[in-house]
Amino acid sequence: MNEAGFFLVVRFWIAPGATEPVMRWLEGGHLAEVLRQPGFLWVRRLGIEETDATGWSAHAMIYAIRSKADYERYMANHALHTQFAKEREPFAARIRIERFAGEVDLCR
Repeated sequence: MNEAGFFLVVRFWIAPGATEPVMRWLEGGHLAEVLRQPGFLWVRRLGIEETDATGWSAHAMIYAIRSKADYERYMANHALHTQFAKEREPFAARIRIERFAGEVDLCR
């Protein structure tokens, strides 16, 4: 079965002038590394046309995952998340990240 039963949504805000390094990091290997994790099926980046009061731009990634168990295994991979945090260090003060995840409860 190759159908997603679980989704992870990562919404993030980028400070003015920081979009290029953040996107370079995402596209330069981060997305591929996440997709190599067991159960991850695909990712889509949303172009959100929104900025906050200080000019930070909104973006989002949607990851399709086979199951909640695959998501939990990914979240428990502390070494991987430590690696990602280290990679984000150069622009950590210029990005805010919000995550939410859940099982599919309606599919038409």
